[in-house]
Amino acid sequence: MNGIGEEQKDFFKVLAGELKTRDNPSDMKCGIIARVEQLSPKIIVSFSEAKIFLTEDEELLISEWFRFRCNIDKTGVLSSTVPTNTDNAEAVTETHSNGGAPCSMPDAISYLASAILGVRDELLALKCDLQVGDFVYIESLEQKDKYILIDKVLNEVQE
Repeated sequence: MNGIGEEQKDFFKVLAGELKTRDNPSDMKCGIIARVEQLSPKIIVSFSEAKIFLTEDEELLISEWFRFRCNIDKTGVLSSTVPTNTDNAEAVTETHSNGGAPCSMPDAISYLASAILGVRDELLALKCDLQVGDFVYIESLEQKDKYILIDKVLNEVQE
C-alpha cells in the first residue's frame, strides 16, 4: 500500500468537519443533589459529602418558581381564613320576602365557595414545605462558582 489517496484525504477532511460540528459543549455540567443545612436568614445547602457549602445570594441563586412555591400560603390566609369564609358564605340562607319562596342565592354562593376552595386546594398542592435535611436539585451556572436551586427532591411519591 502506498498510503491514502487524495480522494480519501478529502473524505476524512469532510468527515472531521462534520464530527467537529457535532461536538458537545466542553462545559457539560450535570445537576447536583444538595442537602438543606439552613433556612433562615438565608438558605444554605451542602453537597460533596458536606464539603461544599453554598449560601443564598452569594454562590446560590433561587429560581423564581421555587421561591413562588415556598411562599404559597406564607400568610396562612389560604389554609385558615379561606375555609372559614367559604363556610360562612355557604351557611347563608335566605327567602324572598314576597311569598316566602326559596332564594337561589345560597346555591350560587355554594358554587362560588366550591370554586374558591378548588383553587385554594390546587395552590396548596403546589406549596413546597422546605425543611432542614431536605434534598434539593441545583444546577451549576455558566459563571464560575454560581449555582441555582431548581426544586426540592421528593423522598416519596406524592399523590
